[in-house]
Amino acid sequence: MEKPVEVLIQENNLKRKQLNEEDLQVYEDFLLYIRTDLRVNEYDSEVILNDVLDHLLEATSHGMSAIEFFGHDVKAHADEILQELPNESNKAIMNMVLLGVSFFYFVYFAASGIAGIFTEYKTSILSLVSMLIIVPIGGVFIIKTLFSIIQNHIFDHSKYKNIKEMAYSGIVVGVIPALLIILPNVLFKDMTQVYIPWWVYLILSIGCYLLYRTIKSKK
Repeated sequence: MEKPVEVLIQENNLKRKQLNEEDLQVYEDFLLYIRTDLRVNEYDSEVILNDVLDHLLEATSHGMSAIEFFGHDVKAHADEILQELPNESNKAIMNMVLLGVSFFYFVYFAASGIAGIFTEYKTSILSLVSMLIIVPIGGVFIIKTLFSIIQNHIFDHSKYKNIKEMAYSGIVVGVIPALLIILPNVLFKDMTQVYIPWWVYLILSIGCYLLYRTIKSKK
């Protein structure tokens, strides 16, 4: 019987406490690299991490260091393991995009519906349609770029690592989504404006929330 992912994570957390500080740092770099690789599903990732940890603990009990265990190249060792597994990156990315986009639309439609209760305003159809198309496409780019940034800095232990990660991630997570939302409203603000009743927005919001909950429950 397969163990749940949560159990595998708990076991890993407990077992890696047996490593000394230096070996733990090396293994946790490996762990983060595996967990942030979209090619492998979550269950397979945790199985790999526990299996490697078991072998690492055995090796360290015989006097071998973690860096020696990984052949002095943790990234290459991890890539070699990942290449042997089925590539499920497209599935992982689509699940994340659907989860994020459905929640974003839920908030957007709910806010528009609530605002419509108190004031009547017209919405640009071109602006709305453009946003509905651009946001999912942008979501794919954002997720792939964000995970790439994380992976590229895992083995960077310089004093500027956190600053670089925060700067790059801030651009990807903050600036780009803002542009995706603002640009359609700026470009098509005065085109094909129509009145959409507040209750239509709220129905759409409920639908998006139900989709969000459905996707989340399947993770």
